Amino acid sequence: MERSIETINTTLEKIRQQQQLLFSHAKQLKLTRESVKHTLEEICQQIAEVMACERVGIWLFNEKRTILTARNYYDATRHEQSSGECLFQQDMPTYFEAVQQGRTLMVKDVTTDPATEELYRKGYYDPKTQSMLDASIILSRGIGGVLCCETTEKREWSVFDQVIISALADMVAFIFDRIYRIEIEEHIHTLAYTDPLTGLDNQHAFLRNVDELLPNLPMDGQGVFLYLILDQFTEIQGVLGHDGGDEVLKETARRLRYLFPAPAITARIGFDHFIVFIPHGYAAETATLFMDRLADEIRRPMHIGGHEVYLTFSYGVSYYPEHVQTAKEGLQTAHVALQSGRKKKTRKAGRVYKPGMHTTMKEMMLSEINLRKGLDLNEFCLFYQPQVDGKTGELRGFEALIRWKHPERGLIYPGDFIDLAESTGLILPIGEWVIKEAFTQLRRWEDEGRGHLKVSINLSPRHFLHHTLPDYLIRCAEESGIEPNRLKLEITENVALQDQVAVKRRIKQLVDLGFDISIDDFGTGYSAFIYLQHFSVQEIKIDRQFIMDLTIDPKSSAIVQTIIRLAKMLGLSVIAEGVETEEQWMRLKQLGCTKIQGYYFSRPLPADEIDKLLEDTGGKLPVQAATADQNE
Repeated sequence: MERSIETINTTLEKIRQQQQLLFSHAKQLKLTRESVKHTLEEICQQIAEVMACERVGIWLFNEKRTILTARNYYDATRHEQSSGECLFQQDMPTYFEAVQQGRTLMVKDVTTDPATEELYRKGYYDPKTQSMLDASIILSRGIGGVLCCETTEKREWSVFDQVIISALADMVAFIFDRIYRIEIEEHIHTLAYTDPLTGLDNQHAFLRNVDELLPNLPMDGQGVFLYLILDQFTEIQGVLGHDGGDEVLKETARRLRYLFPAPAITARIGFDHFIVFIPHGYAAETATLFMDRLADEIRRPMHIGGHEVYLTFSYGVSYYPEHVQTAKEGLQTAHVALQSGRKKKTRKAGRVYKPGMHTTMKEMMLSEINLRKGLDLNEFCLFYQPQVDGKTGELRGFEALIRWKHPERGLIYPGDFIDLAESTGLILPIGEWVIKEAFTQLRRWEDEGRGHLKVSINLSPRHFLHHTLPDYLIRCAEESGIEPNRLKLEITENVALQDQVAVKRRIKQLVDLGFDISIDDFGTGYSAFIYLQHFSVQEIKIDRQFIMDLTIDPKSSAIVQTIIRLAKMLGLSVIAEGVETEEQWMRLKQLGCTKIQGYYFSRPLPADEIDKLLEDTGGKLPVQAATADQNE
């Protein structure tokens, strides 16, 4: 009895020492999946000594508890440590069920016990193993595994043995619960401060890290905030898919890390937006050279999914402490500079912040809000300017021109809001409203017996190439019951600047659907004759600047004559816009111009006044020359 008590006391003291060691590790936060390996080896050796057994294994379940994996396995007879071996439920279902039913599993003979017979038969045990005692490793989230002790002699396991191995299993559980908690905390910290896709800081981390850095800069320390956005990322993602888009973002992040090593701080703050703080002083010319280097790096082709991807970017810059005092102010002002630059052009824009930009951006934002509100409240309307036969002056159709009936500012012409609509993306819903309204008016005239009339509308480059345009045009035509050839689509020459291949494809697509295409402002844009050579258009509209001096400038007259002759040779209709005098009309008639449009015949009028005009003139113009503002 004295020896038994002495053995118990010795065992308990060893367990106490083991617990103290674990608590010490945990307190110093030394436990991780990597650092715990040595700790588990020590524990297995000590458990083998405490339990007087030859082999000790620490096995952990997978999430579904269908696999047990050895985190550490100690063989005292060989003094060997190993790990990684796996047991599968499908191979030994009885054992998997047994170790999850009770706190401990006692086996005197592993060769005959139903719970372990499968293990023995499949060669898991060392041939010398006779008995086994398992205890469940109970974690805070449920049964997490098994602590297994094996002996080479058959052994009757006592209640004391069960108590001891259960206590030891709880110590092991403490280790893995602690690791799990640390990993959860680290994961939460990562989510809070790191962009999961690129591994860069997120916005929260960027603001924190920069604010911590600013007070530690030298007394005359300066810095640059650089706000960067990829220009055509949405289109690239549409071609490569989301996985390809993710690869582009990760490669961009890698290049930014290369360009801006520590102490610079780089972050991704959403979609294709990046922000960088460079804690150095940059004179304006140095910053320019710096941006050139950035441009060279970003523009190098990326090899994504078998494709060579070329990127451009736009940026905004602000300076510390010249413009800002905090990281948040730096991010905001650099973003304002970026937005200001992109109002002028959507690609390769770059702007340095100026104090007045906030006021300008606020005014533009208010204008944008009003524009959206105007669209929602149906404050837009179409005015119609007659287009007449070049020889007879008989009415052939109209050009529809949008107006904004602002409740406070009165009638606003498109020159005052179309650029804003383009830059904000509102040009698409506005363009769709024009299409629908034009078809609706054609339906009204059809019902009134004026089914011979046609209407031309202007399409922005952005809307013309948008993927939804063909389907929307056909839907409006079908809903109104109007043939597509009654609506003529006018585009400017500069549309070809977007993408010649895409423009050619879109023109053919729309012509195949039955729509006519007219080139507006012919002769003034990108390349007047590329349309005639490559694109299947039906009409060209001679720009008003050539008509203005038609009767007084021989060069203008020669240009107009050349355009008309060329159009006739190609079987195209020609319309001259901006005709304001009878002399201009007579000269165009002499040159054989197909159709005429201008204030000599009529200014743009709302639909109700057009109806009155038709009644008064019987569709034969000209009428009294208009004198109103010609801002279409």
